[in-house]
Amino acid sequence: MTRPLHLLPLLLAVAGCQSTTTPTPAQPARPAPRAAVPAPPKPPEVSGGWSFSIDGDRCNARVAHREATLAITAGPEPRLAFSLSAPGTGLPAGSPVRIAFKGEGSGWQLAARTDPRRLAYAAIPLDGTGEGRVRDLLGGGTVTASGRGVSVPALVVPDAGVSGRDWYACLARLAGE
Repeated sequence: MTRPLHLLPLLLAVAGCQSTTTPTPAQPARPAPRAAVPAPPKPPEVSGGWSFSIDGDRCNARVAHREATLAITAGPEPRLAFSLSAPGTGLPAGSPVRIAFKGEGSGWQLAARTDPRRLAYAAIPLDGTGEGRVRDLLGGGTVTASGRGVSVPALVVPDAGVSGRDWYACLARLAGE
């Protein structure tokens, strides 16, 4: 009878190696991941054309298309005024608007506000930074507007060429260069 007692430790060791299945507690259901918010649709692009004028101590430039126009005015005080209009489209009155420019190797933004006529307006000093922004525009790129309720086409700005360089001389004169 001693033989079965010798086998007892071996049987206990084998029994200890066997896994027992214990029921795992139910995991609470995870909520489904939220769907990504789609990016706002890219506005359609329209191509503008430059026009320039000098009226005494004011230098005026416009990039115009029937759906969007950007006007730049310098003088008589050392300030640059940028105004963006988009007849028949969304520039809500009295709202903040961000006017952005992206060109080859350059980009900037201006904080603007719309007036009751739905014209987005921003003014900056006519200093080195302001002149740089005008040079960027004259070199060509794209102007966009963003903000709550804003739906303005992206305005493709062509290189201003010789006329733009001639007009820039007016701006430089006002800046005191």
